Amino acid sequence: MSRQTGKVMRVLGRLFRERQIYHRSDGVVRFIKLSMRTQIALAAVLGVALCWVAYSSVNVVFKEQIILAKDKERRSMDTAYRRKLSDAQRAYDEINTLNVIFSQEFDAAISQLENRHETLRAIVNNKRTLDQEIETLSRNLSTIGDPSGNIIPNGNRIMVDAVGREPTPRQSREARISDQALREVMSHEIVSGLENTVLADMRVQTAELSARQMVLMASVEEEVRAKSAEIARILDYTGVDSSYILARANISGDKVQLAEVDFLNGKGGPDISPDNPTGMPSVYYQSANRIYQSMQELNVLASALKSVPLSTPVIKPHRKTSQFGLRVDPKNRSRMQQHLGLDIAAAWRSPIVATAPGVVIYSGNRYNGFGNYVEIDHGNGFVTRYAHMDSLKVRTGQKVGLHDVIGYLGNTGRSTGPHCHYEILYQDKQIDPMRFIEAGRYVFES
Repeated sequence: MSRQTGKVMRVLGRLFRERQIYHRSDGVVRFIKLSMRTQIALAAVLGVALCWVAYSSVNVVFKEQIILAKDKERRSMDTAYRRKLSDAQRAYDEINTLNVIFSQEFDAAISQLENRHETLRAIVNNKRTLDQEIETLSRNLSTIGDPSGNIIPNGNRIMVDAVGREPTPRQSREARISDQALREVMSHEIVSGLENTVLADMRVQTAELSARQMVLMASVEEEVRAKSAEIARILDYTGVDSSYILARANISGDKVQLAEVDFLNGKGGPDISPDNPTGMPSVYYQSANRIYQSMQELNVLASALKSVPLSTPVIKPHRKTSQFGLRVDPKNRSRMQQHLGLDIAAAWRSPIVATAPGVVIYSGNRYNGFGNYVEIDHGNGFVTRYAHMDSLKVRTGQKVGLHDVIGYLGNTGRSTGPHCHYEILYQDKQIDPMRFIEAGRYVFES
């Protein structure tokens, strides 16, 4: 150990030999003696200073790198934060957009459903009004009964069912209509590319409710068409062409025309614009058109049915004494004559009633053999005549209702005994009254 120390000291001695620094000032020479220890101390101080400078330089350089790295990291974090903030803002905007869409669609769906509900309500109310009118007519006819004055029990119908059996089961048709309506409504309601469970559920529920409304509308339409077919059958049975009545009414089913429609005593109708609005399912529009046309047809036929003389003019027990058509002249039995009415005999001064509502266009004595005579215009081309009455109870221009008394049975004019000569004219042509009376029996029996 001492040997190595000695070696080190010798090396240091060679490196740091004793030195002297001379300094001359004002002719005086001075020197400073630098021993080995002093040089080592100065070298150490210098080395420490150099190391410090080097460390400081390196530290400054690396610290700048660290600062740059931290600044870059901060910028990255700031960018990430801004990106997340932007994503949150975009999500917020999407939610707001969905809320706006949901609110608008909800309001539109409610408005559309309310409009359809009002349409259905108007249709049902109008149909109810027509049903009540027909029911009232049937009830009034049932109080008179058959030509003999007796009430006929149900079951003695003289006509077959006007509608017939349904070729397709009702449930099957309703299911088909519901599926068709649901598919079309859903195709209008669902927007591609917009995924939202709540919105989709609302659209599905709205579409299902719309489909049920269309099924109800189709059901009402079916009932209306069945009732129209039945009334048309009754009119056709009397010899009145129902298709002519409808053609004369000029019913158009091309578009739903919307003003106010008078359904007998009720007013209203489907509130649909003449052109199919954008976005309205065509199946609903088509159904509204069809049912509107059907309601118009039923209204025209029911109105015509009200003006048809379906009752008998004698409400007391009576008997038919002479039919419509060719017969032996009751005054001159040696010849035949055309009898253009129906003769009904009953007790003297039995009430004679109007067989349908109308206006009296003649009340008085006719010199062509009719005696005391009343003629009533019922509208829609129907006119009835009542002859040979003992006395009259109405005057010309007076309005009369069904079964209002217009006079009393007698034997005036060219007559062989107390009876009522009863005629029905349609479009100025006499028609067999029995066909009308029998059709009236079918109305009240139905």
